[in-house]
Amino acid sequence: MDAAQMSALPPLYAGWMDEFLGAPIPGEAPSTCSDCAMCAPPGVPTDATLLYNPATKCCTYLPRMWNFLAGRVLADHSPESAAGRATLELRLDAGVAVTPMGLEQTPIFTLHYAQARHHFGRVGTLRCPHYLPESGGLCGVWRHRESTCATWFCKHERGAVGERFFNQLHRLLVTAEMALARWAVLELDIGAEALGLIFPLPTPQPTAMTPEDFDGRVDRLLYRRRWGHWAGREREFFAAAERLVGGLRWAEVRRIAGPELQAHERLVKEAHGRLLSDVLPERLRAEPIKMEQQGPDMSRVGTYSHVDPLSVPNELIGVLHYFDGRTTTEAILAIEDEARLRLEPGLVQRLADFGILKEVEGG
Repeated sequence: MDAAQMSALPPLYAGWMDEFLGAPIPGEAPSTCSDCAMCAPPGVPTDATLLYNPATKCCTYLPRMWNFLAGRVLADHSPESAAGRATLELRLDAGVAVTPMGLEQTPIFTLHYAQARHHFGRVGTLRCPHYLPESGGLCGVWRHRESTCATWFCKHERGAVGERFFNQLHRLLVTAEMALARWAVLELDIGAEALGLIFPLPTPQPTAMTPEDFDGRVDRLLYRRRWGHWAGREREFFAAAERLVGGLRWAEVRRIAGPELQAHERLVKEAHGRLLSDVLPERLRAEPIKMEQQGPDMSRVGTYSHVDPLSVPNELIGVLHYFDGRTTTEAILAIEDEARLRLEPGLVQRLADFGILKEVEGG
């Protein structure tokens, strides 16, 4: 699987975004899975670095498989999807956190993740059940993954600009996912009591975990009540949800999800425009930076993300102070005239994208 494939949205979401944006979403070539850019080299202890464990990669997360996505996985009988479909079947058979909304995060995972999130990518017990170690650590449900996994990248071609776009895209898609899963539940009529359990009134305190939650067991009576008319026919329900949602156009998704989705559409449009633009900010100012010497001529510089540093020539670092709020053109010309160093606009753009230079608003 090459970088372009790894960066593409799942087919369902890709079709929606083609309709909505009418322009391509650039791939994130630096962020790879088959040859993970974040894994520790041989002989380097993972816990002594910010790198990931090769046995987990970034898959220390339990995705919420919404009802229509679960239906898509179950309906995918292609040979290459067999192993991944089997992982979903195991979650269904276990029944833990399986509701008409989909296969949700288990209470024990939520508890552990809250405590271990600062060790993301390195905690083996948090490894996703859809991670396929026999395939080198690829995702078993890749073609039908939910929005978190579809929009998260460890590294971005355009640094903070790319990160901002994909964060906004995630908010758009998760809003759509929640609305569509709820819509499917209503359309498929699970019954009044089950509906009340799926959509409870907000409470000031989170629900306390039960002994079954801690032990990874299922309260079978509560399970049947949550499933209502569909108890015992969970796979049929997910298949029906997929049929409802899978044929929707983006205009229909917008209608179902309402004003909240439309607000996120505006934010995605703006962030997408920035992602595709190569116009330099009119004024830039150098930000304080953290550096680590890599040799006599190069340093590793901290950027917008602690896992996406840049290697920068020391000569370039020495002229960053010219970016002091004057126009970008003036700064580039002063560097060429006084420091005898010519900076290409693309390099200046990259420094701005990665947060080493910051745009001066209203200059």
